[in-house]
Amino acid sequence: MLKRFTSATFLAVICLTNMAALCCRPTEPGDLPANYDVLAQDQGYWEWERNVTEGPVVSPATTGFSRQLVFGADGQLTIRHSGQAHSQVSYQLSNGTFLHCGSPQLVLPLVTFTSEPQVPNNERKSYTVETTATGRTLSLVGESACTDGGYYESYTWHDE
Repeated sequence: MLKRFTSATFLAVICLTNMAALCCRPTEPGDLPANYDVLAQDQGYWEWERNVTEGPVVSPATTGFSRQLVFGADGQLTIRHSGQAHSQVSYQLSNGTFLHCGSPQLVLPLVTFTSEPQVPNNERKSYTVETTATGRTLSLVGESACTDGGYYESYTWHDE
């Protein structure tokens, strides 16, 4: 018996086979409720792996601490260093384009929050959440990536 693919299923298959994470989105915007927060996930946190730019790599090895992001459904982001609460800031999800990147541009899912001086990036970042056989990953790309190399942040999901 043949199963009929929905557009979301087809898009998920394409995303899993496409390694260019910024070129695809795992779900269509209409597939999720308006108030769904894809970054808050379940009970757990996003573990920082590294920030990459045209300059030096910034990572737990270069900063001397691990970093975890805990997005709360209440719009509060708790930033932990080596498992200990470091700061709490507000965050906001939206869709839009990057202001400094010229045109035409794609509308991207964006998250806005104040970055730490130790782990620099723009306040506005595009985000991509990808689920593979090995787990979930979060990629954040700073708004200035198209003009100055910007920062690309990578994280993996960990259940608590």
